[in-house]
Amino acid sequence: MKVEEVTKIPKVLGAGLATDDGFVIESQFTVGYDSEKFASMAAQIVNRIKKSLNIEKTTSILYTSNSVFFIKNTEEGIFFVICQKDANLGLVKINIDKST
Repeated sequence: MKVEEVTKIPKVLGAGLATDDGFVIESQFTVGYDSEKFASMAAQIVNRIKKSLNIEKTTSILYTSNSVFFIKNTEEGIFFVICQKDANLGLVKINIDKST
């Protein structure tokens, strides 16, 4: 998993890899962002989608008023990225797909 590569993209605030329980395996965030909080949220979202839709692997993108939260379930764990709303989302998505 290449967390460092994704966090080099302008306006990406952080990225990480979490277990299915929401524990951080690896992360890199800018100051002021809590990687444990985002790992926990990513795990809850993935587990809810998997349970509701009865699927094994999932990818989701959540848009908020000022940020975008990418989540991808992989064999290594749950990969997540948080970025500003005006970031180059296509570039972020391509790097996520390339990194996982």
